[in-house]
Parts: sequence; structure tokens; C-alpha cells
Amino acid sequence: MLRLTIAKDPYSVDLGMGVKLSVRPCTAAVFYQARAYMNQKLQKFGEDYKAKKEVGALTADTLNLEDQEVREALAEQYLTIGLARAGIISWEGVLNSDNDEPASATAEKIEELFSNYWVIAENFRQQYNSMRELLEAEKNLSAPVSVGTSETGQVTASSAGSKTSRVRGEKRIKKVKDARIGKTNSKRLKDGKRGT
Repeated sequence: MLRLTIAKDPYSVDLGMGVKLSVRPCTAAVFYQARAYMNQKLQKFGEDYKAKKEVGALTADTLNLEDQEVREALAEQYLTIGLARAGIISWEGVLNSDNDEPASATAEKIEELFSNYWVIAENFRQQYNSMRELLEAEKNLSAPVSVGTSETGQVTASSAGSKTSRVRGEKRIKKVKDARIGKTNSKRLKDGKRGT
């Protein structure tokens, strides 16, 4: 069961390596903004690939967009960066590349961090997309139900076998395909009487 209350308050995400984020909840608006970013990046990447291919300018370093795995990986990468751009409010532990000053959490810096440090991007994706939502869902699932209990019952029949057996003294019942229909039975059926 899902309660239609939406978390509205920012929360913290610890990505490791001293990087901590303050993020807004991953709402539908954040997700669709991220997906729009992903689509825009993939379209641009595809147009560049097609233009290079038409003039024979593809090199060994060019990602092969005709490979489904490459396309899926790019889509996931850009969706993660899009979620970060839409969801991150501020951060700690990220320094500028040219000095030891803290870097601002701008769209460009977020893209730079997530493009260069896949571990950070993956930690963010896992925590931002799942952990918070799972915790919220768990709270929703363990909320009191209409009869007043908040706990689910323990499974009691998980070890029960699937083999069926007859009760002692029970007679075997004939199946329809085993039933004998002869002249006598046919006549009794017409008369509305049972045959044996």
C-alpha cells in the first residue's frame, strides 16, 4: 500500500570520499527534468555521431552508437547526471580543479564531477533513486492498518508440502473419463436415474 504523502524536505546523502550532498526529494518533477536532460544529450550525441559517420570521421575513440549496450550505458549516465543536476541543492567535499577552494554546486560542476568520477555517480544513483524511496515505502507499509495493527503476520505454512493424500477410509471417486457408459447406464441417464 502506498500513502500519497510526498516528502518535501531536503535531506543529506553521503557519497563517500568526503562528498556529502543536500538534495531535494526525487519527485516526478525532478525525474522528468532529468529525463528531458538525458533525451537532449542523447539527441545531440546521436546527431554528432551521424554527422561524423556520413563524412567518414569516426575514429577508434568514437563510441559506437549502433551498439545497444553503448546506447543503454549513455542513457543511464545522462539520466544520472540529469537527476543530480535537478536534485542537488548543495554539497560538501568537492574542490575546484585549479585550487583548493570549495566548488559551487552548479550544473556544470555537477556534470564535471559525475562524468569524471563514476563511483560518485553510481553511489548517488543508488542512494537517490532507491534508499530514500524504500525507507518512505517501508514507513507507508508498516503504518497502522484499519484493524489497528502495524505488523504483518508471520508466514506459517511455508514448509507445507504440495503433495496431496486421501483421508483414511476415503473411497476412490471415478473420474468422468474412467466412468463406464454402456447400454444400461445410457438408459438410466435418459430416465434421470444414476448408474453405478
